[in-house]
Amino acid sequence: MRCSLTYPKKVRRKLKRLPKEAAAGIIRALELLAEEESPHLQVKHLTNSPLFSLRVGVYRVILAFEHQQLVSVAIDPDHRKNAYD
Repeated sequence: MRCSLTYPKKVRRKLKRLPKEAAAGIIRALELLAEEESPHLQVKHLTNSPLFSLRVGVYRVILAFEHQQLVSVAIDPDHRKNAYD
């Protein structure tokens, strides 16, 4: 079963500011994750939070899953030193 992938406006702006190779890598990783049968098993669950973290090179993409609609929402792609602030 495939998840639909949503990029909020804030995320689209951040992706445009990243180097093209990094943005393409993040988008490719998210698309591959959306194709997985159980995508929530492929990412790290953040402690005391409903959010997940996906590692893409030096970047971290913070994700949320809405199981009823099978939607994953990329919340904040950022460099790993800033991702968890």
